[in-house]
Amino acid sequence: MRVVTLLLGCLATCIGTVVLAGGQNQLSDPKQAISQAFWKDLYGQGGSTLYCGKTFTGEDGTLVASPIYSIKQLKRAMRCITERQCTIMNPRYPFIEADLHNHYPALARVELKRRNAQFAELSDDVPSTFADIDCDMKTSYQLVEPRDEAKGNIARAIFYMHVEYDLPIVGLVPMYKAWHRLDPPDAEEKARNDRIEALQGTRNRFIDDPSLVDRLIAD
Repeated sequence: MRVVTLLLGCLATCIGTVVLAGGQNQLSDPKQAISQAFWKDLYGQGGSTLYCGKTFTGEDGTLVASPIYSIKQLKRAMRCITERQCTIMNPRYPFIEADLHNHYPALARVELKRRNAQFAELSDDVPSTFADIDCDMKTSYQLVEPRDEAKGNIARAIFYMHVEYDLPIVGLVPMYKAWHRLDPPDAEEKARNDRIEALQGTRNRFIDDPSLVDRLIAD
């Protein structure tokens, strides 16, 4: 009877939300993770930037690794200020900051607008901030709306950080769910998921099984 009760309890929990996991535990140095694992291993053959879709052949001074769940948001969620303080308070902090699933290539000038902003949907009359480089990305005061082709990747990265590290979702959950449906995982995102698993041992479950998003509870 006790076993049946435990199973029923687990079933009730799993129906309501996606079970939390443990995150990656192989990359413990955020700076090295970006300089080596991200640029040399994950994008050593080049790729395209997330927010603008600009192709590149390798790391250069115009590019940065953009954390989708920003460092500022991460520290606010963990209630710490410096990296040292964050690590003392939570030894998992370096692993969280280094997680490759949370980083995408971006143009440095675009990241300057993005890094302290929150993802949102802006009105149709807001023009593209980077029309001069043919980049369909709109920004307003501390808000940013990416191009449609990036919205699903962003939503799934945020959902990943939420379930792997129990981080609060910054922004509107219904909006992210809509972005996930608008821009489902494509071949490039699936291949990236495979490469990241080889580098740090974890996969983004929302890329593997997009239907899991429907089980997330909207806060």
